[in-house]
Amino acid sequence: MQRHVLRQPKELIVIKSNHKSMSYRFSSFQPRREEIKGKAVILATGGFSADRSEDGSLLKEYASDKLKLPTTNGPFATGDGIKMARAMGAGVIGMKDVQVHPTSFIDPKNPADTTKFLAAEALRGKGAILVNEKGERFGNELGRRDYLTAKIYKHCGVSEESDNHHIAFMLMNDKAADSFGRPAFNFYANIKGFFKKFDNAKLASEYMKAPFEIFKSTLLNYNEYVAKADAGEKVKDKFEKITFPVAFNPEEPIYVAQITPALHFTQGGLKIDRQAFVYSEFMEKPFKGLLAAGEVTGGVHGKNRLAGNSLLECVVFGRIAGRNAAQINYHNEHDEL
Repeated sequence: MQRHVLRQPKELIVIKSNHKSMSYRFSSFQPRREEIKGKAVILATGGFSADRSEDGSLLKEYASDKLKLPTTNGPFATGDGIKMARAMGAGVIGMKDVQVHPTSFIDPKNPADTTKFLAAEALRGKGAILVNEKGERFGNELGRRDYLTAKIYKHCGVSEESDNHHIAFMLMNDKAADSFGRPAFNFYANIKGFFKKFDNAKLASEYMKAPFEIFKSTLLNYNEYVAKADAGEKVKDKFEKITFPVAFNPEEPIYVAQITPALHFTQGGLKIDRQAFVYSEFMEKPFKGLLAAGEVTGGVHGKNRLAGNSLLECVVFGRIAGRNAAQINYHNEHDEL
């Protein structure tokens, strides 16, 4: 089976199919069109978290309330595969389910940039805590993405220089950075410049414009839970957090980064069956030669995807789609795609 990988096609038109081949035409950014014959098309073009196009924006159509949010996706995430398949009559599912990640870094060099760098959950898992401009914690740092996003919207102020997005401060110290891994942390702190280092909590509070006594009290209160947990006690704070990796000594260095919620993953997309075949809305059955895998598809994760599961989805449905595409046979010239 000959493979053709089309990178960033803008148009896909199925012409015909018969027992030997399926013919389709695509156009790319270059002013040309090509027709390729094959048994199947597998769409793996990703989601639409960056689709702010003036004409035909999927975000505007399905999640207009999130249109102004930044995204952790690059400008390529415009839902082209979904749009192409819809033009052929493909069904979609879950399109309003757009996941917002609570922690994306604000780049001090370009705070209003609409594309953000993800501040992964592992940072908080290794001990990072979040505070607002008052110097107060406002939620369980290890809570679900939708939970923590809602907490940031409710308890954190907006920043004009960051395009009026809600801002929280992520705090780490040397112990948390070591636990996370120095090479990875240094990439965030030194190469990307997301974290600023301060010699103590007093200087950190001045940077955050938070009252020092309140900020210091926040750290000392948090440290009490760390001490009890280290002593083997089962503890739970007022946010129902039960894991407390590291304590923050107000007299020791603290690293501070600004974070904000950002569009991260579009759970909606093309409707597929268990064999990765795209469902035809008009024929009320799957297309025979059109398959899809990854974020271009919808319905796999429900309304709130767990971290890491999208990679699993790509592997599982990618293998299924590839295997089934290779096994397709057209028995007569009237077979439909």
